Amino acid sequence: MKKLLLLSLCCMIGLAFAEVPDYYFTHAPDALMTSYYDYMIGSYNSLPLRTIPDAAGGGYHLTFHAKTTPTGVRSVFRAHVNVAGAVTHCTKISNTLLPEGYPAVAVDPVSGIPMYAWHANVYGDSSPKVMFAYIPLINGFPDPMFAPQIIIDNPVAVSPTNDNAFIWPQIQIGPSPNPDMRRVYVAASNSISHAAGGMQSPNFMIAYADFDTNMLTMGYALSWSYTTVPELDQWNTDTQAWRRPFLAFNLDSSGNIYLAGYHTASYSNGDLIDEPDLDIFMCPDYGQGTWTSLTDPSHIPTWYPEVYEPYALTEGLPFPEDELYWAIMNSSHLNAVSIGAGKIIFPALFTICSDAGAYYPAFHTVKAVIYDSAEDEFAIKEIYPQNDPRDDYNAVFTPWDWQPPWGDPEWVLGDDGEYYLDLATHFPFAHWDASLHDGAMMNHYNNLKVSEVNEQGMMVAVWQNSQRAMLLAKSAAQNPDLDGFPEIMISVSPNSGDNWSEPIRLNGIDNPALDGITPMWVYPADLVKYMGMQGVNKIGRIGLMFYDDYTWGANAVSPPAHPVNDGGRVMFTELQIVFPDFPIGIDDPTYEVPAVCGISAAYPNPFRDQLSISLQVKDSNEDYKFNIYNVKGQLVHSSSGIAKGSFDLNWDGRDAKGTRLPSGIYLLSLSTKGQQATRKVILY
Repeated sequence: MKKLLLLSLCCMIGLAFAEVPDYYFTHAPDALMTSYYDYMIGSYNSLPLRTIPDAAGGGYHLTFHAKTTPTGVRSVFRAHVNVAGAVTHCTKISNTLLPEGYPAVAVDPVSGIPMYAWHANVYGDSSPKVMFAYIPLINGFPDPMFAPQIIIDNPVAVSPTNDNAFIWPQIQIGPSPNPDMRRVYVAASNSISHAAGGMQSPNFMIAYADFDTNMLTMGYALSWSYTTVPELDQWNTDTQAWRRPFLAFNLDSSGNIYLAGYHTASYSNGDLIDEPDLDIFMCPDYGQGTWTSLTDPSHIPTWYPEVYEPYALTEGLPFPEDELYWAIMNSSHLNAVSIGAGKIIFPALFTICSDAGAYYPAFHTVKAVIYDSAEDEFAIKEIYPQNDPRDDYNAVFTPWDWQPPWGDPEWVLGDDGEYYLDLATHFPFAHWDASLHDGAMMNHYNNLKVSEVNEQGMMVAVWQNSQRAMLLAKSAAQNPDLDGFPEIMISVSPNSGDNWSEPIRLNGIDNPALDGITPMWVYPADLVKYMGMQGVNKIGRIGLMFYDDYTWGANAVSPPAHPVNDGGRVMFTELQIVFPDFPIGIDDPTYEVPAVCGISAAYPNPFRDQLSISLQVKDSNEDYKFNIYNVKGQLVHSSSGIAKGSFDLNWDGRDAKGTRLPSGIYLLSLSTKGQQATRKVILY
């Protein structure tokens, strides 16, 4: 799909329809080690930071891949942070000197023992294997006796092909059909594609094995079974069409396993396929049943602002003949979690797309997609930014209609005397420069993660925003209120994803603990630790793992963002957060529709020769005045004889003497004693 860039972003989002939660650092950002691998330090689609149950000692297990020297081999590491916040160890998982990468970790909820999965070139051949290890802690130290297992010995056959290489593992632990046992699942995606044009279309292999605490204590090797998803296997070998899935693995407490996400689709000639793009693949009976799927469109219709010359508009805005809609875009690094009651949730970036085959990067928003297995349907909720709850015109947040009156685009007068759309935007990527890596920055640098839901219904959504850095980079002067680095965004929900807070923003200006740190590749822990109540508000702690990039941008991605691999640091931190008590009431009279009068429409806007104005009057006993003012507050036009009910009038852009007024912003005002309605229009 064609990408249309905007030349300028006029307004940085700051729409407080929900509270920004109170928080403080319970563990200041702390370096685990220096690493010279500066891209996506954990799993693409799962969480490499896991809480340890209090009954097993508390704290966190972490995993990441790293290089200890600029020219060294990438290896997988593990770390343990105890309940007191001390790092008790940080070391390699295996002793191999061959390339390893993209580890994931899960923690047994009974024993607290961590289980790891990653891929590695263990034999030095061209086909990496998926490795698995669990490492019991004895007196707080890892047992060195357990050797990793190869659980997917690539290349493997999936009919009708035999050269498949399943890597990039995700790992989860859940219930087992066997009494007194748990089941561990490792889902890996295929790096080999047989689809149209050789384009990536990864199918999945899911390995699963049962265990109990005694088996882990004794160091038994687990016995593995396997399943693949027939529909995805078919996508991988379809030579007539190309479907590119972006899927995350998870499970629920009823023995169902899921792959959830979305896909893009095109024919072999490159033409887009118009089909639903949200996906859920489900297998019952603990992975032993028959796979089923549901697909549904992510599209949410929207509208475009009327465009009239000679008004200068930001390049890339849609033309009036385009049909516009919101859809998922640039969300390859998402994860999915169960929120109970048979529901799966995953975060995604939605942006405005055009039926002409374009999308608009400046309009990316963060939303949550929820699959309800009981209803067998999808729902979409806004995380950030959120639509004003008083807006009865737009289905979701709309960047050019972010304040009342709804349905009217927001305009601002530029320094050059031209009018521009006043766009409310944010840029949810780990860098502001879309030209990095041959224009593929947004594909590489999207990173959205949600935690699982704890017993109290608490969860977080975490991503990064580079809006402040973008505004600073495009400014000719330094601005002490803008940070030239990405910031970490944390939105919290106290009720299993039904409502989301205004995000916490962690950056080097507002948070002294991050001064001098460039936070990249942020992952939340899998669970919020419940700490009690503060009045009606729940208190929780969330751990974060991230990378402090010494030079902003990935050297590891080709072509590199910068030529010198100077590395950075793998970091851990923890916050305590006061979760808001939803629903939050909004009581702002400036947003209320006047009780006895209103201006329901002014069309077209901007206008040149004729403006059609619709007024509503509810009480004929009142003395109404309809006036039009210029930006200096000077009266330029007035009308009388306004009757009760709906009343339409036209204005030709002239004053009472019939003189055409200059181009500019004018304010329509309908008023009576104690009541006033206003609307802004533009004459050109």
